[in-house]
Amino acid sequence: MIAATDFFTVDVWTARGLVTHSVLFVIHHASRLVEIAGVTTSADAAFMAQVARNLTDPGGGSLRDKRFLILDRDTKFTAQFRRILEEAGVTVVNTAVQAPNMNSICERFAQSIKRE
Repeated sequence: MIAATDFFTVDVWTARGLVTHSVLFVIHHASRLVEIAGVTTSADAAFMAQVARNLTDPGGGSLRDKRFLILDRDTKFTAQFRRILEEAGVTVVNTAVQAPNMNSICERFAQSIKRE
């Protein structure tokens, strides 16, 4: 019933040089299953709206059976992103300002990725 989401970054060498990609992931609290929701070099409003639609897709979205999504106050989580989730029946739970322990499962996962 509960999931959490956050971003981690990956630096990739390309023909244009080093490019930073933002990876949006979702963790299902009960199973600790991690799903990659999207990868982009620019997490703009259009990208985030499409990810929200994908996450809540009744046919295969990873939040289709979830009631709550925990996320931090990153500006990448736009009002439109939150509205799409709410309209699909997913209650957005914001963490407090500068309180990473409120989303500790995501924070630990993101830190473990950075160490590899």
